[in-house]
Amino acid sequence: MSTYNGEKYLREQLDSFLKLEGVKDIKVLIRDDGSADHTVEILREYNQRYGFEVVMGENLGVNDSLFWSFAHCDLSCDYFAISDQDDVWLREKLKTAINHLRNFDDSKPAMFASCSQIVDEELRFRGSSIVPKKGISFFNAMVQNVTPGHTQVFNLAMMKELLAKGISDVHVIDWWLYLVATGIGNIAFDRNFTVMHRQHGDNAVGYDLNFWEQSMKRLKNVRTGKGNSISLQLRAFYNRYGQVLDEEKKREVERYFSSQRNLLRRICYVVTCRVFRQTWFETMIFKVLYVLGKYNV
Repeated sequence: MSTYNGEKYLREQLDSFLKLEGVKDIKVLIRDDGSADHTVEILREYNQRYGFEVVMGENLGVNDSLFWSFAHCDLSCDYFAISDQDDVWLREKLKTAINHLRNFDDSKPAMFASCSQIVDEELRFRGSSIVPKKGISFFNAMVQNVTPGHTQVFNLAMMKELLAKGISDVHVIDWWLYLVATGIGNIAFDRNFTVMHRQHGDNAVGYDLNFWEQSMKRLKNVRTGKGNSISLQLRAFYNRYGQVLDEEKKREVERYFSSQRNLLRRICYVVTCRVFRQTWFETMIFKVLYVLGKYNV
C-alpha cells in the first residue's frame, strides 16, 4: 500500500486486513508518500501494535511510490496484493484470490481480479465496478482496463516479471498488470465482490456509475489526449514483450500501430480488428476515435 494524507479512512482499511479469513502468514508493507496529516501517526500505531512494516518517504507520486513497494517487498511470499488506503477488504478476499491462482502454473505470471462494490463515504452501496460481460481478454486489455487494482492479487512469478521489466513508460500500473497477465500469463476474474471501494471527494480516480456520464467522460478523455497515453502504454508493452507474444496477439498489436499511418488504413483496421471494449457503444466510440487519429502515437 502507498498512503498519502489518508487519515480519514485509513483505519478501516488496516482493520480489514486483520479480519481476513482463510489465510495466514500475511505481511503488510506500507510506504507513506510524504503525508502532511495524521497518516504517519496511524501507521506507526499499526506498526507497533500489529507489526505492519511501515516506511516513510518523500513524495514520489502514485506509480513510483507503489513500485518502490514492489521493489522492497518480501520475495519469500507466494502472493501479492495491491491495496488502496481508503477501501475495505471483504473477509474472504485473499482466500478467494488464492483459490483461483492455485489453478495456474506458478512458474508463469498469474493474476486474480474481481468486481468491487462501489460505496460512498459511509460505506453505503452505490453500485459495481465494470462487469466484463464480453470477457477478459488481451484484445480488451489493449484499450481498456476492467481489473481494478484494488482487487488485484498476483503470484510471485508476476512480481518478478514486474521487477525485471520496470515501469518506465507505464501510465497505469493496474492496467499494465492486465496486459501482462493476458499477454504472457494467466488471469482469473471473479464477478463477485471482494472489496468495498469507497468513492469520496478526495479520490484520485473514481467510477461514474451512470452509463451515459461514464461514456461521455471517456469520450472526452480520449478526445483530449488520453487515447494517445493508452497507445503509448501499449507500445511500451510491445517493446518489452513483442518477441514473446503468440502470433495472434503480436499481429494485432502490430496492426494497431501500423494502421495509424493514414485514414484508409485506420478505416480498414477498425473493420477487421479484434480489439474491443466491454459494451457495443464504447467499442463504437473507440473505433470512431481511432479512425479520427485520436489513438495515434
